[in-house]
Amino acid sequence: MTMLLVSTVRRHIPANEPSGYLYAVDLEQEQIVKKCSIVEPVFRELDDNPRGGMRGSKGITIRDDQLALANFSMVLRYDPQWNLLGVITHPSCAGIHDILFHGDSLWVCSARTDCLHQFDLEGNILQSFYLREPSPAIYELKWKPERSLKPGQIRNGHTDFRDPTTHEKESYDRAHVNSVGVLSNGDVLVSLGFVFGGEFATMLRLKKRLIKLGAWSTLRTANQQVRNALGLKAKNMDNNLVVKPTKAQSAIVRLSPDGSHKLCLELPDMTAPSHSLLVLPDDNVIYLNTSAGEVVHFNPLNRRVFSSTKVTDGFLRGVTSLDEGSLLLGSRGELIRFDLPNLKVEGRVKLTEDANEAVYDVKVLPRHYALPPDSFERHFEQTVGTTAEDVIRNGYKLQLTGSSLA
Repeated sequence: MTMLLVSTVRRHIPANEPSGYLYAVDLEQEQIVKKCSIVEPVFRELDDNPRGGMRGSKGITIRDDQLALANFSMVLRYDPQWNLLGVITHPSCAGIHDILFHGDSLWVCSARTDCLHQFDLEGNILQSFYLREPSPAIYELKWKPERSLKPGQIRNGHTDFRDPTTHEKESYDRAHVNSVGVLSNGDVLVSLGFVFGGEFATMLRLKKRLIKLGAWSTLRTANQQVRNALGLKAKNMDNNLVVKPTKAQSAIVRLSPDGSHKLCLELPDMTAPSHSLLVLPDDNVIYLNTSAGEVVHFNPLNRRVFSSTKVTDGFLRGVTSLDEGSLLLGSRGELIRFDLPNLKVEGRVKLTEDANEAVYDVKVLPRHYALPPDSFERHFEQTVGTTAEDVIRNGYKLQLTGSSLA
């Protein structure tokens, strides 16, 4: 039996409803075994983004002795019996996306600050890479970002980016650092899922203002009518406007131990962030072009793209290996089994009928792991003696008192 863990994000959901779930799925039976509510991000009620924003269950990473799960502002570590081992959180680490165990450390993608952080398992920052720093990769992308943060500000947590009232998202999230992988030689690959400049930031500010005024849905309806009149194919993208002032790009940057940053993949004309790096055993890499619904297979050293295969019109995000040549991908409400050698879809597993729910990450759960608790929030309270919100609002003091599955 292959048991999967699948994290999801729910969009257009009021603050009193779950913003995402963690599913345990029996792949062979195509059956949901558990549907677990998550620990909600603190300050979620202040987030006015109806789509992604602070909501949802994010990255999953698993090793033999422990597992880590992320939400917008914290990473929770569990043992195979789902006893809580600890929490990793930092003011400069927010908009958390993918996470990855690497030895006795944890890589964490901080989209809100354009940073990739490496933590020890006690939650101390070992190093941080600010992906706006000048480099050959940045020059090749022809990207000229303002350096809004200094190294000392990042390490010392000068601004608490976990609280959305402390900053303007459009100023600090301009690369959308959202995925990470490590090659066998130690080089680190990082996804700049959505790279844009000042013009695109202005458009995002305008969209945010229209949402607050309640005018965005009217604009979307008018836009769709124009697209229909022009005979343009409608895509399942909220920002698929007829005319855009500019487009963004996605990129993979290779960080070498000598400190160099080299570009190893560039995807132009993006309308949504690309996601989900997966380093294969041969050091070739899978990357998901979410805008086009394509699986990209490439060599990060010589930059050769072997294939780019469309598999869905949905929101492609989340990937893991099943066996030699077989991948499992996440989409808006389903899992897609993909035969990489033959570049074809082998099957689909429906996960939810909720049109507002989309897969974020998917991982294979090792056989010696128990099933997760029904409610991670209730489990957290039983373990710590208070809510995650109270812990964070009271200075992130955490003392584990016990654990039991809820």
